[in-house]
Amino acid sequence: MTVAECLKKGEVYLIERDVPEPKANAEFLMAEMLSVGRLTAVTQGTRMLTAKETHQYLDWIKWRGKRIPLAYILGHQPFLGIKISVTRDSLVPRPETEELVIECERLVKLSKVPAPKIIEIGTGTGCIAIALAQLLPSAMIFATDLSKSALDLAQKNAITHHVSNRIRFVREDLFSNKQGLRGWADLMVSNPPYIPTKELDRLEPEVLKEPRMALDGGKDGLDAIRAIIQMAPKMLKPGGVLAMEIGAKQGSAVTKLFAAAGLRGVHIKKDAQGHDRFAIGVLPA
Repeated sequence: MTVAECLKKGEVYLIERDVPEPKANAEFLMAEMLSVGRLTAVTQGTRMLTAKETHQYLDWIKWRGKRIPLAYILGHQPFLGIKISVTRDSLVPRPETEELVIECERLVKLSKVPAPKIIEIGTGTGCIAIALAQLLPSAMIFATDLSKSALDLAQKNAITHHVSNRIRFVREDLFSNKQGLRGWADLMVSNPPYIPTKELDRLEPEVLKEPRMALDGGKDGLDAIRAIIQMAPKMLKPGGVLAMEIGAKQGSAVTKLFAAAGLRGVHIKKDAQGHDRFAIGVLPA
């Protein structure tokens, strides 16, 4: 088979299974197999594939037809210009989380702290901690997760991107404060699970393939958010900032939780799609 023939066969297969953006998905998988860019893969339409290449490509197409997330098949996801390795033990990094990182970079630079200390709760792939380490070369970051497999992956990603010497990964949720970090952080950041339990089964099939622990925010979607906010005043320095990703309908509830915890200057920022997505508050000096 030629590249073009395989691409067409893959696209039709994905269309029949209601996979979103079937043409783009077929092209991304071909590009990965050929180790070239997507555009280059498409322009190599007349190239004959070997039997092994054809078999590999069609296997990937079948996996995508089962609504396995594209990132899980490829084994990586782009995030702020870097390639983050992903596995089925980790949440796939989203564009909204890229926006959270950019906002955190802005807040830290605005504070003019020369060597900022950052705590991330629930690091997953490590994408937030790694991106912040690259954007803020003088920062020291403490990143936690309850999943050993996620932490192993995050450590691997940090090594790949040459920032492992500035990120400490620990299997801990920090709520027990075992690490002696009370009053330590200039910034506390998290993309916690925030989807209400009853809404999980209505999500796209791809999302349901991701770790439930990273999605399920409890009955009202606020279990993890509530716990992190309550801990923030103990972990932040006076003047330190808590920045979190939240659900699109949680702005009002989260604002009240921030205020009840003693955080001030609380505001909710919208994402690029115009949805409430980020909550930010400051511990008074």
